[in-house]
Amino acid sequence: MATFFTGVLGALVVMPWLAGAAMAQDAPPAVDDSALVARGAYLARAADCMPCHTADSKQPYAGGLGLNTPFGTLYSVNITSDKTTGIGGWNFDDFKRALHDGIRKDGAYLYPAMPFDAYTGITEDDLKALWAYVRRIPAVDAPNLENGLIFPFNVRLGMLAWRELFFRPAYFTPVAGKSDEWNRGAYLVEALGHCSDCHSPRNVMGAIKGKAAFTGAEIDGFYAPDIASAALARTWDKDTLVQFLKTGSAPQKTLVFGPMSDVVHDSLAYLTDADLAAMATYLLDSPPPPDAPAPQKASSLPADVYARASKVFVDNCAACHQTQGTGLLGAIPPLAGNPAVTAAEPYNVLTVVLQGLPADARFGAMPSFAGRLSDQQIAELTNYVRTSWGNGAAPNATAKMVAAWRETTKVPDYGTQAASAFDCAQVGGAPGASGPDPRAVAAISSALQGGDLDVAAMVDSYQASAPDASPARVVDALMAAYCPVVAAGGGDDYAKLAKLRRFSLQAAADASAPVASTPFPPVSVVWAVQAGKSLVARGPKSLGGPLVCPTDNGKLVPKALAADAAGLIGKPNVPVSGSTGADWAHALVKKDPKARLADVANALISAYCGVVAGTAGLEEAQQHGYVESFGQQVIQTLQLEN
Repeated sequence: MATFFTGVLGALVVMPWLAGAAMAQDAPPAVDDSALVARGAYLARAADCMPCHTADSKQPYAGGLGLNTPFGTLYSVNITSDKTTGIGGWNFDDFKRALHDGIRKDGAYLYPAMPFDAYTGITEDDLKALWAYVRRIPAVDAPNLENGLIFPFNVRLGMLAWRELFFRPAYFTPVAGKSDEWNRGAYLVEALGHCSDCHSPRNVMGAIKGKAAFTGAEIDGFYAPDIASAALARTWDKDTLVQFLKTGSAPQKTLVFGPMSDVVHDSLAYLTDADLAAMATYLLDSPPPPDAPAPQKASSLPADVYARASKVFVDNCAACHQTQGTGLLGAIPPLAGNPAVTAAEPYNVLTVVLQGLPADARFGAMPSFAGRLSDQQIAELTNYVRTSWGNGAAPNATAKMVAAWRETTKVPDYGTQAASAFDCAQVGGAPGASGPDPRAVAAISSALQGGDLDVAAMVDSYQASAPDASPARVVDALMAAYCPVVAAGGGDDYAKLAKLRRFSLQAAADASAPVASTPFPPVSVVWAVQAGKSLVARGPKSLGGPLVCPTDNGKLVPKALAADAAGLIGKPNVPVSGSTGADWAHALVKKDPKARLADVANALISAYCGVVAGTAGLEEAQQHGYVESFGQQVIQTLQLEN
């Protein structure tokens, strides 16, 4: 139950987190917190902090304890209040981040030897008590020793993969239906006592083997026995187990030795009888170990898909977007809790992965992964980020959907030689040649020349003429039909390319929706969906029946933006004429320049829908028509913003 284990990457460097800096303030607070300090001292005993951070008994908590691991030697660090060699410059937030998140003050990841994977369960109140105690540990000038890990284990960035695969920060949550004593015991065993760190075998990456938790492991040449409830309950009763935890011996049972003797001497012997009884209650009735690490357990993806997708994320995304999808403030956008990631449709993620993003005033550039990842890999990666770290989006991306969106990457970037040539694909060729149906493409091209830009109708038209065509083939066909129309038109090349790109994105959206693994939730009016730096439109299945406006609950559109849109529109006469929708779109972007373009469009559509719905004397068909034309104008206007 101590942190003395050697099978983990970084073994018990037990708090390389506290390796350099700070904790205590120059003067103690004026408030009498002696009771809090006393509770913190008790909790530090329960957490068994001192033995791991003490090489010389005359200098407790000064670190320097060498721990031999399969990856080299690690040394525990000085966690006294010394400001130069200890942690005398830390504050509570630094301390909490180390224990709860496994990240030390300088932002470096801790090795899993420091049991932050257990300490993450410590409650906020107990963290404050621990901090009150730890920050008063007398200062000891004891420089930290350099770890002796071999390459590549000496590179802390390697912890990205470990954290993504095996760690999720989470406070302890009592189990409903269990007694207070059982839950107290669970908290002491699983969080503070981190018993599983010694009594569980570990995999090659130093993470606890989920299914084998508590079933025993080797530690420093000793064997920490199986303490899973199935084994303990066969030969131990509660009173005998309590006696063993308190004294290290039990009649006709065993006598403690090895690392466990330090645990009893320095930790368990100081716990109250009630806490020892709680621990025994839990250990004799602990639940079966989880069959998967916490991140995978929380995922809605099948185990094999999760394994592949998490590896793709670690290999390609985690270095920038960080484990837990937090991103980097001011440099890399977060994936966790990002509305662009968790939208009903996965289009934004697909577009960004395939096309990349240019740098802007807020974030750095992101490269395209179209040439690195297959359609299946991108689909699984998309579903992974949409369902990880608390994201609750549907895992609805498919390889066929990705293939359709991959077609949009064929539109060249303005300024390149390919863009200047504006060389449109030729359709046709030898009999039996693969490719879009030339007659269907010609028919669509003719309609486009006549000014018909109803992309959804064109998708339906092509699919009717070529029912076996994949979504990617449909997009290819529509681009082949529209490209010569754009090329023959007037205007600058950049404007032509922008038209072709917007058209390709809309074609991909309309063609790929039917192959989503689960149907998208229906929309009642035309609706904007973010697709990288641009937008696509989704329309209702029918324009018949009563007009139903989107619910104004802050979930579909940010409330502040919705209020700005309503204030901008006011109470106009409907239908609004000319470029009014476009003018409002520009004005709202100017007012809220950091808002997502899809949110801007949808805020205006929602506000205008409410005005139309409240206008007396309109027939249902008129209402739908007014909102549809307004929404399309707003979306097309905002497509030009980037």
